[in-house]
Order: sequence, then C-alpha cells, then structure tokens
Amino acid sequence: MSRLQEVTQRIWASNVDAGRIGSLELNAWLAQLTGIPLVGFRPESRIERLGVLARSTFILPCLFCYVCLEIYDLVLNWADVDVMTQNVLMTLTHVGYWVKVMNTYYHYGEIKGIVSQLSYLTRTCVLSGRQRSTFHDVEVENKLVCLMYFCLVVFSSSTAMVMLLTVPDEMAGQRFPFRVQMPGYLPPLVQQLYMGLSVIWISCGTPPIDNMNVLLMNQICLHLKVLNMAFDALERDTRGQRLQVDPHSWLQSIIQYHCSLIKLRQRMERVYRLPMMFQFVSSLVVVAMTVFQMLVGDGSNSSMLVYFMLSGVLCQIFLYCWFGNEVFEQSKTLSASAFRCDWLQFDVRFRRCLVTFMVNADRPFLFTAGGFMGLTLTSFTNILSKSYSVVAVLRQMYGRTQ
Repeated sequence: MSRLQEVTQRIWASNVDAGRIGSLELNAWLAQLTGIPLVGFRPESRIERLGVLARSTFILPCLFCYVCLEIYDLVLNWADVDVMTQNVLMTLTHVGYWVKVMNTYYHYGEIKGIVSQLSYLTRTCVLSGRQRSTFHDVEVENKLVCLMYFCLVVFSSSTAMVMLLTVPDEMAGQRFPFRVQMPGYLPPLVQQLYMGLSVIWISCGTPPIDNMNVLLMNQICLHLKVLNMAFDALERDTRGQRLQVDPHSWLQSIIQYHCSLIKLRQRMERVYRLPMMFQFVSSLVVVAMTVFQMLVGDGSNSSMLVYFMLSGVLCQIFLYCWFGNEVFEQSKTLSASAFRCDWLQFDVRFRRCLVTFMVNADRPFLFTAGGFMGLTLTSFTNILSKSYSVVAVLRQMYGRTQ
C-alpha cells in the first residue's frame, strides 16, 4: 500500500497541511481534457484557463447539436422496437450527460464552496498520524477510481470509433452506438468523424462529472472516519495516564465537526438529488435495453459494443451506490465510537453533551436520488431486478413485431 501511495502522490499530490485534495484536482483536469471547463478546482494560470474556456466553447455546442440529431433519429424510428432501443441506449446516456453538466454549472458556486469547506476540514481536523494515514489511503482509492472508470470509457468509445472507420457502411447512422440522423449535405467522411468524435467526447466527459459527486461523497466518508478516530484522544491508556487534551473542549470540537459534516451532506443533497433521480431512472431503462440488445443482437460489431456499454453503465451505477453505502454505514458507527470513550471518568456536564451527540449521531448520512431512493447497495440490486422486468416486456413487444 505504501508503494501505491508513493506512485499516486506523483499524480496531483495531496497535502493535508495545505488542504490539497489531489483526487479532486485530478478529476478537474480530466474534465478539462474533455471540454468541460471545471476551472478553479486546481492551481491554474490565466493562460490555462483561457485555453480551457476556448476549447469548451468549440466542443460543447458541437456535442449539443449531436444529441439533438440523436433525438431526431429517435422520433423518426419510434415504431421499430429494435432500432428504437439502439437509439435510446445512447440518447438517454447523452441526455443524462447534459443534465449533469447543466446541473454542475447551475450549482457551480455551491460545489466550489463544498470543496473549499472540505479543504478547510482537511487542514484543521486531520491531525493524528492515524488520521493522516487514512486520508492518504482514501486518496489512493479516489485516484484509482477516477483513472479506472475514465480508462474503461476511453477504451470502449475508442473501440467504437475504430469500428466506425473500419466498416462505415455498416455502422454510420445505422447501428448502435451511431444511431443518428446526420445532415445529408455533409460529406460521408465528415459525418463519420463527427459521429465518432462526438461519442468519444461525450463518453469521456461523463466519468469526470460522475466522479465529482462520487469523490465528494467519499470525502464525507473520510471525515466520518476521522471523526470516529477523534474519540481515541478521550481514552486513557492502560497505565491510566492523564489525557493530552481537555475533554470538554475536545468534545465540543467533535460536535462542531459533526455539525459541519451534516451541513455538507445537506448541501450536496440539494445539489445532486435531482440529477441522481434522472440518472437512476435512465440507468434502469438503459440497462434493460442493453440486455435486450444483447439477446436479440445479430452478432455484428455493434453487438460487441453493447457489452462495453453494459459494463460502463453498471460501473457508473455501482460507484454511486457503493460510495453512498460507505457513507451510510460509516455514519452509523459514530454512536458506538462515542460510547467507547472513557465517559465514566468525566463529569456530568461531559456526559450530557456526549448523550446529545450520540442522539444526533443516530441519524445516518443517507444520500438519495431525488429523495425517493437511497444510494445504497440495496438500490443497486433493485435496479437490476427492475431492469429484468423491463427486458421481459421488451421481448414480448419485439416478438409481436416479428
């Protein structure tokens, strides 16, 4: 693990004392590479910012037009179940991309405020050697998640681009993932490049937008772990030596720390709950239609790409549910950690404050999708089971058209 930490520290190094969260800086850089101008989340020169904004000004309108053309093709082919499902797979995914991008910029100031608050808590609350070690372990996990998810999508979309250029007559505008109605006045080569590059850019832009939410959730989880460790300072050692901190002021700082995390969770919930609701509903449909295409596929190149699509969508949903579940489970341990301290050795005032903290800590941190579904592993299994039901309906509809 130490070797892995050393390697990942070379990729946007994290620094506890400076409050630098390297995983968020890495994610912002990946977003800028794909044309999403997430500026202000890492050290940048003025020229770098202008370059990012100029690149985004060109890329984002082109991608928006491409999604509109996909929707137009969906309207034209709504009656054909096979073609419709091929189109919906990418159209829903790409519309979800734009929903999350617009939500990010609508709440841009709030997200920057959340990151700033997390940086402040890192500087002021991650103190002991054990807490610092936990911080770096979490940063290794965050960076690996960012890079692995991004590389998975890059590989899938690049493979699709190669197939498009290899067999353009079979793929371009005809098969998944290039079901789109292109303007007839464009030369064929321009159409193919526009299709391929648009799919690559939107696909590669999705992980940084998703990871922003995922990384913030995991930062909350990190601080819940640090908060649990803060009670270690209220335990005497086996020789009964005096505490190194004043118990009253230390408990007061723990309560303030907990209140800060509660407010952060509430702010994140307000920012991401509606996009998460769209994400979960669309993911249910996309998973169902992906499995349907796998069942009725004709063995062409497009059928192979469907497997990549399914792996990407499942990875996307699983990351949300896994890290949301981690926060939920970690928050439930706060009361037990508080009870384990040597509260019998302290006065009545301390015990009353401790009881108040434990009562508040019994309310777990639960991120939701629009307030209807918690981001937990149970929700992940529910999506898979509901998708199976949708697949059964689609197969019946497809059988009647044959």
